[in-house]
Amino acid sequence: MQYEMRASLFKGEWVVEAINEEGDGEMYIAAFSGPEAKERAVEYAAWKKSSLRGVATQGYTYSH
Repeated sequence: MQYEMRASLFKGEWVVEAINEEGDGEMYIAAFSGPEAKERAVEYAAWKKSSLRGVATQGYTYSH
């Protein structure tokens, strides 16, 4: 799975997209809104990436 984080079309909302490149290209989306939405999305993406690799992941590029 490949995980990407970006700002949503809705103000104050952030999404983490998971794309299954090894399968049929399925896409899963987790949306975060409200207080500290960006921080929670970053934490979620890091957790999902680390669970794949078994190591913590840092440093994200954000698209706005």
